[in-house]
Amino acid sequence: MIVEGWNQARPYGQAGGIGGQEATAIMAERKTRLVDRLVWERDHHVDHAMFYWTQVQLSFNSNHMEGSTLTAAQTAQIFETGRFLTDKDEQITLDDAIETANHFDAFNWMLDHVDEPVDRTLVCGLQAILKHGTSQERQSWRNVGDYKTADNEIVQMLGVSAASTAPAKDVPALMDEVYDAYARLDDDPLRIAMCHWMFEKVHPFFDGNGRVGRLVMFKECLRLDTVPPLIRDEDHNRYVAALDRFPEEPGWLVDLILHARDGYKQVFMDRMAANELEYAYDDDWDRDAYRDELDRAAGFKRRIERLARTARSGHDPEGTSRRARHGTASDPTDPADPMNIATGTNDRGMGSAII
Repeated sequence: MIVEGWNQARPYGQAGGIGGQEATAIMAERKTRLVDRLVWERDHHVDHAMFYWTQVQLSFNSNHMEGSTLTAAQTAQIFETGRFLTDKDEQITLDDAIETANHFDAFNWMLDHVDEPVDRTLVCGLQAILKHGTSQERQSWRNVGDYKTADNEIVQMLGVSAASTAPAKDVPALMDEVYDAYARLDDDPLRIAMCHWMFEKVHPFFDGNGRVGRLVMFKECLRLDTVPPLIRDEDHNRYVAALDRFPEEPGWLVDLILHARDGYKQVFMDRMAANELEYAYDDDWDRDAYRDELDRAAGFKRRIERLARTARSGHDPEGTSRRARHGTASDPTDPADPMNIATGTNDRGMGSAII
């Protein structure tokens, strides 16, 4: 799939950028949407301000959750200069470096399409950008830039347990349901979590599902002029387990995403653009108020699992049950054990028991 107009950003190390304090003084003259602030900082090459740190932290955390070997410092070096340094004996996978740079481009492309609907063109465009120039793009059966053509699973617990995802032949119809849910999305914690979960449960691509899904969730929060989530790598295991527990125990995913949104608000928006942004943030929710929606989500989950069982049993009438086993979220090099989580709590009540 060819995506026009996405590879236009220059490295931030080039001359001509302005400093964060100068940008703050310019933008403080009026309150603005968060997406407009990010675009303005990008287009004016503002150094080490909100756009810069969002790009670096989102790319590092989202890629690292999928097994990337790059550090946060190396991620920043790629963003600034297009190059990075390694230790003497350090081994870096070429695709990790390519996908880190591609994630910057995917974020830029997403910013330019924030107010467009979530549909096949958008999600496949993001996946095409993320995988551009990688070894996977050279393997036609991976179908980079479009829906998967082979069935796959989300492997957990060091490859021993696998979460069912939609068979390839059922992805188009199921993704239409995901797009319909996103079309009706508002600033509601449960619905934001549910839309993201639906995308990940379908798992429409051979690879890149987690990163594309998190970019789509970030985009939609920008569209709604609310606080977007930046899910950190340190919460990876809880995140995977929370996706698995939804919708039977929705609080795990809702509160984890709210925790990620709280962090972005406090570290990025409040510190780097205090009183300069127009946004709303509804962080209240009551499970009992969503009983019907959670029941429908449970039905969606049962349907996918039934379709997956049928495909695995060999009774698929279309004969499309060729399977590819994936690592957690999407990467085969990063199988995660959702049981390997220490107890602990935070302000959103996450992790109050061993998962």
